[in-house]
Amino acid sequence: MSARMTISNPRLICLHMLAISLFCALIYSNSFETPFFFDDVMQIEDKAKIRDLGNYFSPKIAGLKRPFVELTFAVNYKLGRLNSFGYHLVNVVIHIINALLAYLLAVTIFRQMPSSNLGEDANRAREGLQIEGERSKLEGEGRKARTCFQSAIGNRQSTIFVMSLFTALIFAAHPIQTQAVTYTVQRYTSLAALFYMTSVFLYIKGRLRQQGRVGAVFRGSLEVDGGEKGAGIGESMEERRSQTAAGTRDLSVRAYIYFALSFICGILGFLSKENVASLPAAILLVEFFLFDRTWERWKRKLIWLLPAFVSLGVFILYVSGAFRGHFDFGSLLEDVSKFSKETENISRWNYLCTQFNVIVIYVRLLFFPFGQNVDYMYPFKSGFFDGWTPLAFLFVAGIVFAGVWCFKKRPIISLGIFWFLITLSVESSIIPIRDALFEHRLYLPMFGFALVTACLVFCFLPIKRFWRLVIAAAVIMGLGCATYLRNEVYHDRVSLWSDVVSKSPQNYRALFNLGNALRDQGRQEDAVRSYEKSLAIKPNYAEAHDNLGVVLMESGRLDDAIEHLVKAVEIRPLDAMAQCNLGTALMRKGRLKEAVGHYEKALRRKPTLVEARNNLGIAYARQGNLEEAAHHFSEALRVEPGNSEIHKNLGFALMLRGDMDGSVVHLSEAVRLKPDFAEAHDLLGRALTRRGDYERAIRHFERALEIQPELRTARQGLAEAVMLNRRKHFQ
Repeated sequence: MSARMTISNPRLICLHMLAISLFCALIYSNSFETPFFFDDVMQIEDKAKIRDLGNYFSPKIAGLKRPFVELTFAVNYKLGRLNSFGYHLVNVVIHIINALLAYLLAVTIFRQMPSSNLGEDANRAREGLQIEGERSKLEGEGRKARTCFQSAIGNRQSTIFVMSLFTALIFAAHPIQTQAVTYTVQRYTSLAALFYMTSVFLYIKGRLRQQGRVGAVFRGSLEVDGGEKGAGIGESMEERRSQTAAGTRDLSVRAYIYFALSFICGILGFLSKENVASLPAAILLVEFFLFDRTWERWKRKLIWLLPAFVSLGVFILYVSGAFRGHFDFGSLLEDVSKFSKETENISRWNYLCTQFNVIVIYVRLLFFPFGQNVDYMYPFKSGFFDGWTPLAFLFVAGIVFAGVWCFKKRPIISLGIFWFLITLSVESSIIPIRDALFEHRLYLPMFGFALVTACLVFCFLPIKRFWRLVIAAAVIMGLGCATYLRNEVYHDRVSLWSDVVSKSPQNYRALFNLGNALRDQGRQEDAVRSYEKSLAIKPNYAEAHDNLGVVLMESGRLDDAIEHLVKAVEIRPLDAMAQCNLGTALMRKGRLKEAVGHYEKALRRKPTLVEARNNLGIAYARQGNLEEAAHHFSEALRVEPGNSEIHKNLGFALMLRGDMDGSVVHLSEAVRLKPDFAEAHDLLGRALTRRGDYERAIRHFERALEIQPELRTARQGLAEAVMLNRRKHFQ
């Protein structure tokens, strides 16, 4: 079988892609039940915007920072509400697609990369072979076209496919990728990578089409020269010119279609995450390594490359707000949630010095992925001579030097190194981001690392092919097992944050999140201790004061709770939720007037805060101001019409005002939304009793007692309704 027949064998490609998909699904099979945590809470659980798909098909979408990914979250919510399974399923599918893209990109790169020992004359000869092959194909002479490019690995096509498979499996199986796949909200990263790699792949396809067009044009000129020298072939030459022109137009149109699709994917990628801003550099990288390294031709390319890149740049600035009066390039790429809400005053120079150290850690994690951490909270450096920064700088410079040194003899390694640096450049350069280090930032650079690793194993190890395959299989199995075990840590919030605290004992944010996880499990005392440890490290941590106050309030320690909640409000007076929680603690303490004041402050900060609106209604009801209470309950329902608790409260307020019809409407809606709501069934029974509908009242009292047998008011109401119903029938 010829080399070209091997390359175009669809069965081998499909078999490899199926193996990649199944292996990826297997190692992530234990991630589907992972709960939401960290930024997931704010971006998914508490984000009202994703609960309405209409928000993403209206002019409002222009004001969103990453609308495309938020649209996918909205679709997930529409189909499965807050069931985490659907969100993780989509994340794993995206990861599988990315692994398949990595495979296709690797095949293309290994095939197209020129051999290290090709000089200019050999390169020109190779181009002649390409032209000759294209000419034979267009003439339809039945001869197999000769290979267009000589591979950097000696044109052993079976090795090319095995190397590509190895590259894709490293990308899919490396445990560093778990943070971008299992951590739900980091769909921002994986979906952006999907569009990024698709854009590069489509660009390469377009360039290959252009090369076919060049061959066709060259063939036409040869035939014109032959026509001038030959005789008796006039009509044949005209037909050939016509066929050549048609073929040229077809190839040209297809090439521009690929380029247009590549540009669109770049736009969609940036609408997913801002690190796609490095895409133009990545395209220039593959153009330089795979197609043309001569300055004369590059000057001609710039004529059509520059407008495309300028257009993309203008789009990036527009999305970032440059033309809307609030552009701040320094905070353009904050890919960490504003969950902690503290302000990090870090200069560009100090951030860059920090990133020299971070890149060293990234490289270590790629080769030795142990000690992984969801939240490193890596400290920022104060300058170039802080700690190991000078040595880290030399290490990074060494990586760059290695990329340059491998340029001629080992171009694949050079391309992989520069892919790694380019795709990491946006988040590890001079653009300060709130957190210095996160593992998900290695998701896209992983492809460059995988290329280098595959090349090292299959091209430079001085051992037989069989042992190279054994080493590759062992590496993939080891990475796959590590990924599966890493996903086990994500299964439970307590285990996840306990893992972070064990590796970063001074991470106050991890201790805070561990406290939240313990509180959700009902372990109130353990949660209190975790919050207190967090505050011991950072005494002015407003969120920890706030949540500690809430836990203490739930435990009945109201005085201690009020002390911490007051502290939270002092640190962050504009925090509406902290004001609301303080109001609730004061209301439980019986200080209703003060509670009303804090609820009103919270609503001035955030008018849509349902908790504050609902609790303000309760406070007014306890003061006897039922009209004002009903007003606030109604306003709360405008924001959350499906909230059964607020329907119950409004129904009760209307019942106390004597509006039984209105009360029955809202209490009926409460039990419809939440059929096992015992208190709402009890109140509905009372409203129906007062309205004279005793039989319905009896049914709701009985239902309340089925749900909560110890509910005394329901038992009393049932006895009264039964007595009144008997009296009614007796009369």
